[in-house]
Amino acid sequence: MSKNIALTVFFMLAGIAPVFAMSNYDDPRILPSFKDKALPSELDILRVKTKISADNQLIFEVKTRGERTNGENGDYFLLQLKNGQSYTLLIPINQTKGNKILAYKETFQPQLNPASSPPVKLKKLSLTAGFKARYITNGIEYLMPMDLLHISHDFSYDAYTVHGNRQGDTLSIDNVYDQAGKGRKEKKRFSAITLLNKLCTTRKLILADKIIPSE
Repeated sequence: MSKNIALTVFFMLAGIAPVFAMSNYDDPRILPSFKDKALPSELDILRVKTKISADNQLIFEVKTRGERTNGENGDYFLLQLKNGQSYTLLIPINQTKGNKILAYKETFQPQLNPASSPPVKLKKLSLTAGFKARYITNGIEYLMPMDLLHISHDFSYDAYTVHGNRQGDTLSIDNVYDQAGKGRKEKKRFSAITLLNKLCTTRKLILADKIIPSE
């Protein structure tokens, strides 16, 4: 039996329709971004990709053209999530500063150059609500506990590279270098259940590819 037929049979038995190619701009699992060679490579976002970890955490993988191990201390990766509640998550781009995540229970709209955003009062989350982050090659991964996902609400996300200053609970964004969703009239929004179904289908495809031998 060929591999493709075996996969189709697997999905029929599992009650899941096979997933065929779809535009990245319509796929809730990925947010592609435009390359900007005018930016340093570590500040230029290429895409944001979502997936589910082996221990069932929702992962947001932010990839850039390059990485930075030292240098400017005020530069951050910034991820915004909206799903009933809103979150702003920051991690230093400079890897020597460590991967301690900063989490705020609100979002705001950073403005790309040359405009800058005024200081915004954000409510800091206690113990980061289970959010974590880890550096990867050319980027960062944010980990979100699945129990924070509200199935009944729409979901949206976007990533930025920014320069900011923190004083207590006040986060001041002085400069926005790049935005994954730049150039779009509105943010990609979709139901949380749609995202979850796509991610679970992807996971089953991977499992099927491992357990079904090729001809």
